[in-house]
Amino acid sequence: MIKRFFILIVSFIFAIQVFSQKPETASCEVRSVSSKLAIDGHQLLYALPKNTIHIAIQLTQTHQTPGPYAEYAKKYLNITDGIIQSENTFYEITHINFEKNSYPDSSCFYNINCFGYLNMPELQLNADGVILGCNLPYSVPDYKIPENLVFNKQKEPESFYFYDLGAIPFVEEKDETTFKTQQTDSTHVKVPVTISKLVATTEENNAMEAADFVRKLRKRRLKLLVGLKDESLAVEGPALQVMVNELEQLEKKYLELFIGKTQIQNINYYFDIEPEASVESEQQILGWFSANSGLVYSKPDIRKSDFKPLLLRSEVVGRIPDLTLQTMDNSTKNPIPIKYGLYYRIPGMISVSLQLADLILAQQKIQIAQKGRIIPLPIDYLTNNQYGIEFYPESGALKKIVQKDASK
Repeated sequence: MIKRFFILIVSFIFAIQVFSQKPETASCEVRSVSSKLAIDGHQLLYALPKNTIHIAIQLTQTHQTPGPYAEYAKKYLNITDGIIQSENTFYEITHINFEKNSYPDSSCFYNINCFGYLNMPELQLNADGVILGCNLPYSVPDYKIPENLVFNKQKEPESFYFYDLGAIPFVEEKDETTFKTQQTDSTHVKVPVTISKLVATTEENNAMEAADFVRKLRKRRLKLLVGLKDESLAVEGPALQVMVNELEQLEKKYLELFIGKTQIQNINYYFDIEPEASVESEQQILGWFSANSGLVYSKPDIRKSDFKPLLLRSEVVGRIPDLTLQTMDNSTKNPIPIKYGLYYRIPGMISVSLQLADLILAQQKIQIAQKGRIIPLPIDYLTNNQYGIEFYPESGALKKIVQKDASK
């Protein structure tokens, strides 16, 4: 009897202990990843992004070559302006573009340590491990970076030749008149004989011939435009426009014999710069530019040239308040560690300018992730799975927090 009573009491105490235990609930804690993090299978990892500035600079290269008949332009075509007298190449900066790119920040990886598996957070990450969203009922589009292969190379002017320097390379020139004796039936008589020879056409004659052809082309084009065309070969509509365009192109090629030829081509240069996180203002030389020589990367001897430094400057615009994150809750007699939810960024704004020495060529304001602050969300937004959280993928900034419908 006593034995049964003792067994009953022990069973009752054990039942009280079992039913008095609180059921285990899911809990998560987010911490910054250190180099000595031990993975035990209960962690989720994500990263915040940082930004780089992709700079595209376009140079226009202009190469001028004088025409072979430049000295006859005024004499035969009455052209005095715009004649290229010597071969020359010069450069001009014609376009500048700043573009922000995004990459994972190696110093901003975070570890989500979960206890209990009923409410594991559902993370959306991109291919680089950057967080896009958490516990969202929809997919977040990723931030795409162009993957085009580019080359920074200064091109040489394309080869060309001048058209039709003369249709008649040689002409017959009379030299002198002599006499030769020719025998007739009864006497000998002297007969005059003219001796001629072929000589090369002079440059001036070729120029005169080319100028005459230019005038003929202009007359032909004028007749087509005013309608004085040959009725036996009537041309109208698109065909007429094609003929006029062809005459214009042919005239242009012959005019180049007098005024010279100008070749224009664009050269693109690309730079990627990563702004420092803790620096208020930065300055960097991208290269050295000369109107006569173009853009070079190494420093030339500026005492003997017209090269000027191409400077990239950046400065923080507006300061974000410095924030101190509490690690312990000291509101009670027994301080306890504070648990935080997901970490996100508040990006900073910088002003970026590209200068040629002291001349500002381009200026733009850009949001840079690492120039701002990193802030944690309250732990409640992560542990109870009642909220969906979305982030801007290019900056890691908080975009929205949506409360889920509890009835679903």
